[in-house]
Amino acid sequence: MARCLIICVMLLAGCGPDPSALSMLDLAPCPGWMGAAPETEGQLARAASAERAGRLCANEKLETAAESVRH
Repeated sequence: MARCLIICVMLLAGCGPDPSALSMLDLAPCPGWMGAAPETEGQLARAASAERAGRLCANEKLETAAESVRH
């Protein structure tokens, strides 16, 4: 629910007279596993690691957005 609220506030702030508050946020997508479906244990481990890194990156960006909304 908090993510929905953050996204709505970001959209409203971006449409307002001063969208500069959103310019400091990094809104680029976070990379995850981009390869084919893993077939070996090594590929599965690399895919899991890449997905974890992507999710951590996305969660960090959401936390940054939440902090900017709170202040």
